[in-house]
Amino acid sequence: ITLGVIALGLAAMSVILIAPLAFAQEAGFTPAAQLSHTVSIQPKTTKPVYVIMNSNDYINGGITHSSSRNTADVIVNEEGSYLIVAAGQVGKTSGNTTCNVDLWLRLNGEHVANSNTRASIPTANDTIVLVSQAIMPLKPDDTLNTMMSVSATDQGCGLINTAPSTEPNIPAIIFSIVRIGN
Repeated sequence: ITLGVIALGLAAMSVILIAPLAFAQEAGFTPAAQLSHTVSIQPKTTKPVYVIMNSNDYINGGITHSSSRNTADVIVNEEGSYLIVAAGQVGKTSGNTTCNVDLWLRLNGEHVANSNTRASIPTANDTIVLVSQAIMPLKPDDTLNTMMSVSATDQGCGLINTAPSTEPNIPAIIFSIVRIGN
């Protein structure tokens, strides 16, 4: 009888602990993508330029991005609230003047408020990660872009790709987007 009561108690405990996890899992998938660019982007103008991405590191049906055509466009396919993170490896390859590199987000051709970030690079071959991020509601066919500008064009300022010999590539940019809610 005692063993029966213990077994019944253990069975009840397992239902209490395990069942909520099983029911909490969402069917299907969560729209998400991670994109990157494996070539340095060093603009020849101080005007804003689109940041292109040539690698779909992970992408599912909730997001559309071509790594060969319109490579700056990230298109949302499902409505919801999204977390967007654009992380650029910022630096410069020459010169003695401090160079500012700005990185921000754009939605449907309009700048996303309060998404701009800036890094000031004083020395050649120094790099720093610059992160622009946002949480916002998006609808199907919304187009996201990452934008950048540099304060000087003669010093190789921009997003720097680095290929260490015994480590993974350090992309010029890593762009991540994931739906976090309906």
